[in-house]
Amino acid sequence: MLSRSPLIVVGTNSVPAHPEVAYVKGGFSTCEMGGMLPQGTSAIRVSASANTGPRVTLKALSGPLLVTSGHRETGWGVDETVTVPVKRVPRTISDAKICLAFGPVIEELQINGAVVRTTTAGGKTHSAVALRLEYLRPGHESWWSLASSVARHMGLGHAPSGTWVVLILIALMITVAALASLLVLRELR
Repeated sequence: MLSRSPLIVVGTNSVPAHPEVAYVKGGFSTCEMGGMLPQGTSAIRVSASANTGPRVTLKALSGPLLVTSGHRETGWGVDETVTVPVKRVPRTISDAKICLAFGPVIEELQINGAVVRTTTAGGKTHSAVALRLEYLRPGHESWWSLASSVARHMGLGHAPSGTWVVLILIALMITVAALASLLVLRELR
């Protein structure tokens, strides 16, 4: 796990993520204008949250052509926006359309995004909710390569400050774990 690269945001659909724009029941589907879908995208974060989220199915289209798709099973949630893994996008798509289908739920889903108002040719104004979408792909660094940066930040703000503080803490934890293991083995004999 630590040798993998963390997912980084490489683009959005430019919709601001205003919290609690709407609450909707599950069992619905919608299509959003996704803007530019970057090459290499391997997951799409949708600004919808729930305590126990439903199954989410996602399709990215370029005109009538399917570019990528994926799904996330039931059970995501607890203040988490849903991230749907998708097949890697082979090339950048300029005017992508993202279609989502949410499965049935017991409670309502919280939608974070923006209210979009449109005016028809007849002069009538309609309001719709636009979801914020973020496009993710693996970064260039692994979690291991970030260890020195994390240690440096952990060592700041203490009376004795510095990266060496973290190294001492790691050494102490290894020593305690080794001693505890020896005691357990001795008692088992």
